[in-house]
Amino acid sequence: MQALFTLTPSESKRLIGKGVAKLPEIQKAKKNGYLLVGRGSTNAYILEELLGAKIKKEGYVAGQVIKGVLCVLGQEDRTRPVTFHKGKALPVEPGAVLDKLSPGDILLKGANALDPYGNVGVLMASPVGGTMGQFYMAMKARGLEVIYPVGLEKMIPSVEVAAQYAGTMALGKTIGARAGMACVADGRVFTELDAVETLFDIDAVHFASGGWGGSEGCVILAVEGPDAKVNKCLAFIEQKIKGEPPLPAAKSPCKTCPMACSFKGKDVKQLPAYLK
Repeated sequence: MQALFTLTPSESKRLIGKGVAKLPEIQKAKKNGYLLVGRGSTNAYILEELLGAKIKKEGYVAGQVIKGVLCVLGQEDRTRPVTFHKGKALPVEPGAVLDKLSPGDILLKGANALDPYGNVGVLMASPVGGTMGQFYMAMKARGLEVIYPVGLEKMIPSVEVAAQYAGTMALGKTIGARAGMACVADGRVFTELDAVETLFDIDAVHFASGGWGGSEGCVILAVEGPDAKVNKCLAFIEQKIKGEPPLPAAKSPCKTCPMACSFKGKDVKQLPAYLK
């Protein structure tokens, strides 16, 4: 049996959150070792599923794309990150436990792009690379796993090509914040397709994308499998996923933001209408 359904970006994030939380290796890391939940809007949904409780998801970010621009949420407006250690949720930055990690520990890292070849793109506004600068080489050197939960709305033709452009010091002009991109060729990606396979043991393909009137950024999935499993999937999507509200935009004042940005230092009255 085949079936078709559409997911808004927030619905995709919720589905990915439920799928990641069910992975055996995630549950094992959470229970027996360290599970680091890096910042990111999709990771905020994963964290809710792992905690079994609501958090201020719009604050669980650092760099973000909101109101049509690249932006960075100020430290004072961010939700405190959570690191799991042997079943306990610790309110500490992932970097605080970097030197304590061992085999089986996992970092969940947000992403901004992926391509058909499995490459992952991560935007970096920090001059030292943010979480990527702090963790990527250290995790690779140790042979530890990084999982990149990312929605299919972020599919681009080539991360490898895109990463050859931009950079905070290479850009002449921007509308919004400046950023560079890291291309990760060996990362483990987890999309809506992986969530469907994990939760329901059926096949899924990215069928189409886009929309308007509240469906901007939507992805359409086609699924196939035994009737009972497909029906279970559709019932789950209708009852647990559809209707997930979009995240509100959480934006720090441009006047006091220290990041390199075309709106840096401006009062609200100086900002364009779309950014107020």
